[in-house]
Amino acid sequence: MNSCFFLAADGGYFPYACLTARRILDVSAATTPGFILHVDAGDDDMRVARRLLKGQVELVDVSSFMEKVRSGFRDSGIAAFIRLFADQIPEFEAYDRIAYTDCDVLFNRDIGDLTGQKLQAPLLAAHDDYMYFLPTYRQKLSMQPGAPYFNSGVLLFDMISVRAQSLLEHTRQVAIEKKLNDQNALNIAFEGKWQTMHPNWNLMSNYTKEYRFSQAYARHFSGSKPWGGQVGVELDALAVYRDLAKDTPWLQRFRQRIPFERGVLKRLGRRIDAARGFCSTIRERNGGLTMMAARPTRSMRSKLIPGPWPSVSQKYWEGSLEPLRRATVNGRAL
Repeated sequence: MNSCFFLAADGGYFPYACLTARRILDVSAATTPGFILHVDAGDDDMRVARRLLKGQVELVDVSSFMEKVRSGFRDSGIAAFIRLFADQIPEFEAYDRIAYTDCDVLFNRDIGDLTGQKLQAPLLAAHDDYMYFLPTYRQKLSMQPGAPYFNSGVLLFDMISVRAQSLLEHTRQVAIEKKLNDQNALNIAFEGKWQTMHPNWNLMSNYTKEYRFSQAYARHFSGSKPWGGQVGVELDALAVYRDLAKDTPWLQRFRQRIPFERGVLKRLGRRIDAARGFCSTIRERNGGLTMMAARPTRSMRSKLIPGPWPSVSQKYWEGSLEPLRRATVNGRAL
């Protein structure tokens, strides 16, 4: 099995792509070939990238290629659509497994463990839990009733199947015809043709705050960025970024903005709410009732989950020895 990984970035995100790639190299035992496909990267950043990556990741300028094919795509930055051309990039012709990651993802686990996953579908991806609470996406995207939705921040393509079924070509057609962003177009084209990834490979920071950076195989800073507002960005993750960028002009972007972790008070509030809700449940049950008290916790109200309110039980994810917390109602997983 011949595998590689790649990132895609414009000039603004190119430094973060380089740091993500450097982190992948640092935590991976075997050398999995890597690529950064970029448009409009500056000369100064290119010199820093070559020194940082030491020739272990190939830097591929696709500016001319993307300029030729950009016609018809929505005006949201052509770099976001680079991954939809993985079947047309000459550097990828020799590979039958290709892992893609966004530039705002920080890996803690060997990329070879991801590319080595057993695949029974053309694509491996993680469920986007946020879309569970916005079920109207199925109507808006003309997807089948009950169709799940994945986040495209970390993906693994089985390129043999992708090429044979022209799935990325279909994705590009959908993106152009419907004027969709890349993630929506991928979900339509790969509907019924993707396999669920272990969520730890794409642990999104704005929806999984109960899990810490150290627990993630790959932490996806899908909300506030480590180089931005840093809300919900763990201090140990910021420390990793500073270490990666220590000999680069990019270091100051990861300076800690405030002397404590932003978002920690919100997490504390949620835990207090959860404890309050649990105590209310016990009181009601002792009074002969089996449902929780009428007043839901703040986190439950924000997710608009209908009663009866779910309890939390331990359930093992298939293929993993690590228990994940899954919500259940009357013993049935939501």
